[in-house]
Amino acid sequence: MGMQAKFILFAVPCIALFAGFIGLVTIQREEDLLLRNATQQGMGIARISSVLFTNARIYEDLGMVDTSGMSDYLDYFVADVMRLDPRIVFFMVFDPEGRVVAHNNLREYGRLYTDPATRAALSATYPTVRRDDSEELGPLLDIAVPLSIGSKRWGACRIGFSLGEMYRSLDRLRSEVMGISAVLLLTALCAVWYAGRHFSRPLTALTRTMNDITARGDLAAPVPALPPREDEIGLLQASFLWMVRRLREAERERLRNVEGMHQAEKLASIGQLASGVAHEINNPLGGVILCFRNLVAGGMDEATRRQHEEVIDDGLERIRRIVRELMHYARPAPLAMCATRVDDLFARTASLADFTLQRQGVTLVCTVAPDVPPLSTDPDKMDQVLLNLVLNGADAMPGGGVLTLDARLDPGAGSTVRITVRDTGPGVPEEHRERIFDPFFTTKHSGQGTGLGLAVSAAIVARHGGTLALEPPVPGDPPGAVFVISLPLSGTAP
Repeated sequence: MGMQAKFILFAVPCIALFAGFIGLVTIQREEDLLLRNATQQGMGIARISSVLFTNARIYEDLGMVDTSGMSDYLDYFVADVMRLDPRIVFFMVFDPEGRVVAHNNLREYGRLYTDPATRAALSATYPTVRRDDSEELGPLLDIAVPLSIGSKRWGACRIGFSLGEMYRSLDRLRSEVMGISAVLLLTALCAVWYAGRHFSRPLTALTRTMNDITARGDLAAPVPALPPREDEIGLLQASFLWMVRRLREAERERLRNVEGMHQAEKLASIGQLASGVAHEINNPLGGVILCFRNLVAGGMDEATRRQHEEVIDDGLERIRRIVRELMHYARPAPLAMCATRVDDLFARTASLADFTLQRQGVTLVCTVAPDVPPLSTDPDKMDQVLLNLVLNGADAMPGGGVLTLDARLDPGAGSTVRITVRDTGPGVPEEHRERIFDPFFTTKHSGQGTGLGLAVSAAIVARHGGTLALEPPVPGDPPGAVFVISLPLSGTAP
């Protein structure tokens, strides 16, 4: 979508909203004014009528007029008022008990009203106005004025002042405002379209030039001439030409250095990979060395010797597989999935890490809940994950400590097994927690690690359909790092 279209799409709704707001404010203000005028007019008629009715009731009490003459007088007055102002739709006068003494409908004479509106009018000490929407009479103002002097009360009069004419005037005003707004909106649309076309033309030319350079990908190609300007667009054109010149210079410098940098990058990658391979091989190598020394020392029975030979064979095979896994980290080999008991995983890990754990004074505690079933995993790769986590935990406790391997069903997800590797070291600093699984990120000293171990382990667990995560510290818990492997009970991952 071009700038002109965006400009129109932004400006036209703003103008429409502004015009609509002004129209609504105008209509609402006119409605308030008309309603105020209608209220004043209706209240004026009601107050004048109440004075006449009050005087008539006083004359009646003094005996100056008889009751029948008074009734005729009130009926004539109501009829005159109804004839003079057609907006009055009902006019009724009540005695203190709510009985009609005058009404625009003569058949209502003598009727006793007990509705809430009449009760409120009779009990009020001041004139009241109530909005009402009658199905028969339409919208109106129900104005009630008490007939009283001081504490003496003779009843009340109620006038229904129709608002129909007012709302018809508002409807005509609303139609006029909408028509004017539509004309203004159409005029504004034409003006915005012309302004957008005028101001976006130089930007379109500049954009076309930039797209030509981008499509060719050749900064050395000549830049088409742009018409000079003295405004902000002219400054943008000058900045663009300056940027092209700088990019050309930078591209020439890059081409001069790329050949030498290419070889340097190759050597650096080979060095990182070699360091990572050495780091990963060192993990099972400790167990192989311990078993080999025990074999050389002799003095063991046939079963123990065979067990040591199996550990050496497993360790050497693991070294070969680790080398292959790290060399093909970007293109992992297919998993060899089979049913594997977590107890066996823990046992093999303990055997391979035994030498390192003993040397550093670390006690390994393995716990598997009885309800944990065999998992569908690649045991060799899961051994690699556990061994890496165990040796990392041992490295975090150079003065000794306790390393715990725990497996149980996840209470929050019944189809997931939760394997926890917990150490009693200082834990992972907060500033390193987000990068702990990044390839080649390590907090160890130079030569002690390259940061490939956790990255490889997280990738292996992900290929099993699970996750490897570092749990956040919980206030009140002892210090240490807690790594959690979550594996599904059913085999997943290609």
